[in-house]
Parts: sequence; structure tokens; C-alpha cells
Amino acid sequence: MKISNHILSFITCVILIFSFRAPSVAQTLPSKKTPTTKPFSFPLQMEMHVLSDPTSFPSGQKSFLIYELYLTNFSTSAISLRGIELRDTNNENSSPIVSFDTLQLHNMIKILGVNGSKDNLTTIGGGQSAIVFIEAKLNNPLSFPDKITHRVITENDSLDGAVIFTHKRKLQILKPPVKGTDWIAADGPGNSVDNHHRRGVIILNGRAVNSRRFAIDWKKVKDSLSFSGNPRDVHSYFCYGEQVFAVADGKIIAANDGLPDNIPGHGKEFHPAVPLTFGKLAGNNIVIELGNGQYAHYMHLQPGSVRVKAGDHVRKGEILAKIGNSGDAREPHLHFEVTTSPMLLKGEGLPYLIDHYRLGFQQGFTEVHHNELPKEKEIVAFRE
Repeated sequence: MKISNHILSFITCVILIFSFRAPSVAQTLPSKKTPTTKPFSFPLQMEMHVLSDPTSFPSGQKSFLIYELYLTNFSTSAISLRGIELRDTNNENSSPIVSFDTLQLHNMIKILGVNGSKDNLTTIGGGQSAIVFIEAKLNNPLSFPDKITHRVITENDSLDGAVIFTHKRKLQILKPPVKGTDWIAADGPGNSVDNHHRRGVIILNGRAVNSRRFAIDWKKVKDSLSFSGNPRDVHSYFCYGEQVFAVADGKIIAANDGLPDNIPGHGKEFHPAVPLTFGKLAGNNIVIELGNGQYAHYMHLQPGSVRVKAGDHVRKGEILAKIGNSGDAREPHLHFEVTTSPMLLKGEGLPYLIDHYRLGFQQGFTEVHHNELPKEKEIVAFRE
């Protein structure tokens, strides 16, 4: 049978069409993989708290917060800190107010119960606790928000918590406790690792307290020295016998005298004149009630110099005693602090303001400050 050319052409087209098989549905549609489910895990098991809300204070046209953040690792694995941020609680989307990186944290953290190597101070082992000694600084005397949240940052996680209030207490405006020039605020408010007041956290009645957080050891210096002559003689020290004054009107809560001066000496050379007990650490001392639950403490006074007794009411600027070297004192100085308790070491250290002082040294005391608090190691002059 003869097939026409038209029919052959049609058959050929049909064969060609079916020779190119349509791809399968599996080829045209993307494969549906089972979505990966992230394993459940608890948030970062780090407990964090601040025992005593800090109060912002001004110094040198800046604003400061000085306090301690306590951290406890409740997991069995070590947690390495990479940073800590302070954030405005009422503005979650804002940038951090202050940030501390790993290098800064290295000098701020104390791992509790650990001695030895300081190479890994930013790692908190399983079950360990740590204190972070925080000094936050802003370039504006009134710039800290009222509430701050802490953000702890690790390698793979972060945690927000430990909300604090920053203006909870009223700052007392005080007269200086001493007069004249060349006074150094030894171990004053700051965050140096070797500042024994700043690192002065102790446990009393089962609770961590730091009454010395803002304490100052007032000494006189000349050419960077606090004495001239025999360093074992209290009379060689420039501040020995200097008068101390009431910083405000108030009631005398405690006034103790009769303890002898120590022979000056540091380290192994320190031998107290009488065996030290808890009650004798302050030496001859005075406590003034300032009001609002705040108390001014004067310590290490000269024996026989205390002019007041418990129950007396004093006026601002009144002479109280003289600087000595009694109690737990290595050399003559006035230990001055404001706390929340009239009892030695049992209150929380508070910032306060001095109504007027001048800073300087070699170029003269030309930098005038009103209603601020001197920082550690600053050289200060007060009105005569």
C-alpha cells in the first residue's frame, strides 16, 4: 500500500513528540525536605542580681555609677563572658548606655573561691559565682536613665536581667571633713583592682555588704610622699594631728576614744598597738546621723582628741577630733565614709557630694568643683 507524503510527515511528528518524554513531577518540583527542628534548650542558666541599687553621682562634669553585679552559673558547664551591656529598661530598642568588652571585664571580675591564675577571669565554671565590680561613666552629669537592665553576652547566647534603679537615694551635700591643701583621696571612689575599699565586699549576718564602696582615706602628700623623716614615727606624717570637722548638722550616734596609735608600718611591718577585734577595727571613731537613713563615719582618730560623745548634736563645720593612727591603720589618715548603718561595716556604702573643693597639684589648685565627689587619687584643696 502506498502511503502519501502527508501521512508520513504526520506520523513522523507524532513519533518525535512522544520521543521527548515530559519530565516527571519529581523532576519539575523541588524536593520537600523535612524541616530541621531546633532541640529545646533552657535560657542561659546564669543567675544575676544587684544587692544594693546604686545612685548616680557627678564628678568632673561626668556621671558615674559604682556598684557590684553578682553572677552565678547554675549549669554544669563553664560560661565564658564576652561582654556586659547596660541598657535603658524603658527603651529596649536603644543602643547600650555603656558596654564592657572581654578585655575590660578581665579587670572587673572576681571569681569567688578561686586563687591562682588570672588568665581566665572571664570564664565562670559550672556552679561558680563571681562579682563584677562595675564603674559606669557617661560624659554628662545627669544622663543615666532611672532604670537600667543588664545584658550578659556569651559566645553563643545572651541574657537580660538584674534591673536596677539609679536615682533611688538622695545625695547628701556635705562640708569636707578636713581643711587645707594637698589632700589625696587615697583608695577613693573608683574601680582600680588594687583599691581595697572598692573590693571591700564582706559577708556579715549571712549577706554580702560593702560599706567601703565610696570610702576615702584622706592623707596629705608633698612630692607624692605622705611623710618626711622617720616613717615609723606618726609625727612624720603630714596629716597626723590635723583637725577633722562635722560634715553636716547631726546627732552623734557613737564616739569612741582611748585606743593608742599604732607604730606606722605596712605589710609584715604592721603590728597593731592592741590586738584587733571587730569592734576595734575603726580605732577611735565618730559616727554622725545625717538623716534619710545615712551615717557619716570617721575612723582612726588620735587618742585623746575626740571632743564629742554619743547623744550630742553638732553643727556643720564643728571640730570633732584629730587624725591619728588607731585601729586597723597602717599609717596616719582619716578614713571617711557614708553608709546606711551606724554600725561598723554593716551598711551599704553610699556616694555623697562635697559642696566645694579644688583640684590640682603642681600647677596649683585652680580647678573648682561644686557639689561633686572626688575620685580615687585626686589631689584636693579645701577652704581653710
